[in-house]
Amino acid sequence: MSDRRAGLIMVLAVAFAGCSTSAATSAPTVGPAAGATQAATKTPVATRAAGAPCEPKAVAFDAAKVALSGAWAGDDAGIYYLRQLGKIVWWNGMANRASDPAVLGRDWNNVARGEIKDDLTIAVEWADVPRGEILGGGTLTVRIGKDAKGNIQLTKIAETGTGFGNNVWTPCSPG
Repeated sequence: MSDRRAGLIMVLAVAFAGCSTSAATSAPTVGPAAGATQAATKTPVATRAAGAPCEPKAVAFDAAKVALSGAWAGDDAGIYYLRQLGKIVWWNGMANRASDPAVLGRDWNNVARGEIKDDLTIAVEWADVPRGEILGGGTLTVRIGKDAKGNIQLTKIAETGTGFGNNVWTPCSPG
């Protein structure tokens, strides 16, 4: 099975599973000269309350060592769980990160796959999944950069498709 297909199956499984747990992973790194996708490894599963507030987390930006795996808060009040495998990034984005777990991802819920480019942009394909009420899709170009304090952030710089509501992602720690 290809890495892309295996990853898509994993992301879709998370999107449809009720989202009550998330994998705690050690993030592979990517730099301008990084290699191909790394082999899958077993990682412990940490139980976290879905729908808990996601407190901002300061993570210094380092262009030579980009590590994106983890929870990210969107400026659309969503939470995005990213998994980076070499230059490939997968995510599950869910609406209403601070709401009751039963409501998490019910307005919108999307999955995405992207590839990190040498210029520190990510070419992303995304689609909404039926856990939410919206069924859109399209592409995004997301820049990996730093905020005013020097911490990593992701910023949408282009899009096609039905419209993607989020513009800026910042690392966070779910409660």
